[in-house]
Amino acid sequence: MSHFEHLRSHAIPALQASVEDYLAPVSGARHIHLSTSGAEMAFLVAFPTVPDASDGRAHILEHLALCGSQRYPVRDPFFAMLRRSTATFMNAFTYADRTVYPFVSTDENDFFNLLDVYLDAAFFPKLDYLNFLQEGWRYTLDDGKLGYQGVVFNEMKGAFADPGHALYKGLTSTILSGTTYEVDSGGDPLAIPELTHQMLKDFHASHYHPSQAIFMTAGPLPAAAVQARIAERVLARQTDVSARRIPQLASAFAAPQRNTVRIPSQQGRDNEFGLQITWLMNESAIPKVAFEASLLSAGLLGDAAAPLMKAMETAGYGRPSGFNGHDDSARQMLFHVGMEGLTEAQVATAEALLWTTLDQVAEQGVSHATLQAALRDLKYQQRNTRSGGMPNVLERLLIALPVAMRDGDVMTAFDSDAILQEMERDIADPAYFKSLVRNLLTSPGRLVSTIVPDAGYFSDRDALETARLAQLSATLTDADRARIAADSAALDAHQKTPFDTQVLPRIRPGDVSAEPRSLPAIDPAAGATHVFSIGSNGISSASVVYDVSAIPAADWSWLALYAQLRDELGLEGLDYAEAGAWRQRMVPSFRFELQPFQLPSGALQVDLAVSASGLREEHANIAEVLGAYLARPRFDEHVRLGYLIERTVENTLDDLAQAGSGYASLAVSAPLAPVRRFQDAIAGPTALAFTARLKQLAATPDGLAQVAAELARMHAAVLSGQPSILCAGSGDDGQALARLVEAAIPVAGAAPDPVAGNTGAAPHAALPLANVALHAAGQVNHCSIAWAAPMAHHPDAGALSVAAELLTNQVLHTALREAGGAYGGNASYGGDSGVFSMSSYRDPRLAATYRDFDAAIDTLLDTDYSDEQLEEAIIGVIKALDKPEAPWDAVRLGWRIHRRGTDLATRQRFRQAVLGCTLAQVKAVVLTYLKNGDASRAAFAGNTTQDLAGLTVVDLSAAAGA
Repeated sequence: MSHFEHLRSHAIPALQASVEDYLAPVSGARHIHLSTSGAEMAFLVAFPTVPDASDGRAHILEHLALCGSQRYPVRDPFFAMLRRSTATFMNAFTYADRTVYPFVSTDENDFFNLLDVYLDAAFFPKLDYLNFLQEGWRYTLDDGKLGYQGVVFNEMKGAFADPGHALYKGLTSTILSGTTYEVDSGGDPLAIPELTHQMLKDFHASHYHPSQAIFMTAGPLPAAAVQARIAERVLARQTDVSARRIPQLASAFAAPQRNTVRIPSQQGRDNEFGLQITWLMNESAIPKVAFEASLLSAGLLGDAAAPLMKAMETAGYGRPSGFNGHDDSARQMLFHVGMEGLTEAQVATAEALLWTTLDQVAEQGVSHATLQAALRDLKYQQRNTRSGGMPNVLERLLIALPVAMRDGDVMTAFDSDAILQEMERDIADPAYFKSLVRNLLTSPGRLVSTIVPDAGYFSDRDALETARLAQLSATLTDADRARIAADSAALDAHQKTPFDTQVLPRIRPGDVSAEPRSLPAIDPAAGATHVFSIGSNGISSASVVYDVSAIPAADWSWLALYAQLRDELGLEGLDYAEAGAWRQRMVPSFRFELQPFQLPSGALQVDLAVSASGLREEHANIAEVLGAYLARPRFDEHVRLGYLIERTVENTLDDLAQAGSGYASLAVSAPLAPVRRFQDAIAGPTALAFTARLKQLAATPDGLAQVAAELARMHAAVLSGQPSILCAGSGDDGQALARLVEAAIPVAGAAPDPVAGNTGAAPHAALPLANVALHAAGQVNHCSIAWAAPMAHHPDAGALSVAAELLTNQVLHTALREAGGAYGGNASYGGDSGVFSMSSYRDPRLAATYRDFDAAIDTLLDTDYSDEQLEEAIIGVIKALDKPEAPWDAVRLGWRIHRRGTDLATRQRFRQAVLGCTLAQVKAVVLTYLKNGDASRAAFAGNTTQDLAGLTVVDLSAAAGA
């Protein structure tokens, strides 16, 4: 007999899916199932976690729950299952008011294997003390000096490097005062050491229980099969009930409030002040609240012509804040409007500008077409099969989850058609949107925040931590020191103790297909236009792709700037604001994108794709927008160019610490592969010199005219070639769209002189191996080391890919994360570039990490790994190869593989090499390419007083011309 009762079902024809809602009346557990016909099966279990302190208890518990359970009493079942499963997604998330444990798989056996592991981890974790020391925090004694260590502790030090993190917490701690949102659910490193092991266990007991749980699934499996497993593994063992926790509501403001928020700054420049206005609205789980907030975002901020956006972008000072628009991350909806890049004197002026603009909109409203486009976008988002880095079925569940957890109608989170129809009627009345804006003006529930840059942010936090440690160290007894040493020794022994993985289920190489996954075929004889029929829920997509490989290296930065700014500039007959508003009304998705790749010969190729997507009834709009942006550009809006360049420069300077991992990755690999050199030139540390040059050019009218001329030259260079056209949609929609796109885009023109008027850097010569420590102020490091290796077509490619998995799972995870305290550590093989690398992320160490990199090679060469360990590494490679793509993304992937010259036979040889890989082959490639190869090293260093392992310091701020 099932523990769950069926409450209701709801069909969603547009998605070819239905939603089923179940309740277990005895326990109060809830199960929501999205029945689909797709290949991927998703699961999540979520709990309301409402901490009342910033000690990171919810976040540390998320980590600790995955470190062994009653049924799977091994040290690290989560990371073990990462390499024993063909899951397309496995993770866990701590939000401000909930913790979620999701996974996705395409294999039914694998799905139920993971279901068992996840259920036991969530409801019956061991919560071992030594794992608490590893994942949360612990004291260390380094040559007698007291310090802190721990994975979450260091992860959050990295998170605090983001100015946006400090800004957001500064806002929510005031406007949501008295609720769980006031604290930092991830944990403040200054508060994390206040958490004890017992406090964490108590938090699990009070929050992780069937009466609190919401289970969600999606895919072609029956809900009853999942419910039977949940009943057997969990509900039969936990029968008591407690009231479901719901996050608190903030107290209503009697009057608007003000506060000051200090955010980290690299140099404390005088133009880093900001202003933020935040409104507290009704509950975000109420559908009308959510959609009205979306309307406000679109109407006030949705494009360059939207009143608030236009006012901020044309003010002559500052720029729109990164926190603008509606925010449903809390139980109550928040709405943000703000500016950054201000001087202290401009803060009051900016506030007056925002207020005056809102007042004008409350009187005048916005166009009906703007609001119609906003509702169209919501409809498009509901149907869209693409996702932002995770499987689409899981993304749908995660969007619906907070609605369910906050006692909203979860059906509306999956299917909004009825609400959209109601709102179509609402927006027909011009007074409707005006009233939404007037409510903002009259609401007492608002917070006005002055944002202040703090160049001493990190040093002050370091000083507080140092002072606390010094004070504590002075009181430590010999017994205290002995206990810390004993804990460290016990943890070290714990981390080095092999665990028996036989208790864990696994997928073996023989369980997976010997054939590469199917991708849309590209017919070389088809000519310039390629049409695909895909399952797209009535969405059609088109890309016009130009081969821009002939543009020389000296122009790469200009080409990247062209791709970045082109859709924010005007069209013939329309200024930038009018063009942006027109495009927004025409299509819901549009972008320019550079796509570099490397041929088997090592030659660099670069494509520029101009893409648009929309509902099938918008075919003519898609073609018209693509044609307009290719045939009717304008680059003469110099004031607009100046603003866009200033925004680009300032955002780059603000994000130096946050981008540190990416900078290190590009710097270390740029000398080794043409495609990585291109990426470094446009987005890595090498690109910072161009950022400094842009800053100089934007300072004068002549300089801006020069920039405009360069962009026009890039546009002519792009259009000099014959493009390829990719069109896809449901049924025959792709063919119909292709005919319209072919007629709309301009014919190829004459190729311009590729170097005339160039003001960029000189062409790239061969680069020496990196040996740099890229520096910006921060509290963590990111370390990288890389070697040249053959590409994926080479016979050694399969063994290299398996070697990367073996190094990650058997060596680096233990050395860098468990023992070293870094948030992440891994090895990777880039078959598309011919680069093999090892890296760490949010790492408290630097020199010691490079020693671990070197030792990892020797460890692999000296260790006789078991057949099981080798097979786990093989499965890790195969599941990455087999990860499903959304239909349009699969078309684009098939195109890129075709452009790289990778045919089906090459893919088959690589797969066979992986599946048949031996340990001897792995050791041979590691000896040849790593042990006997020349290493390139680059790190982002949060401070330069530490041992830099012989790396030469490069100041990123100076490189960017700050």
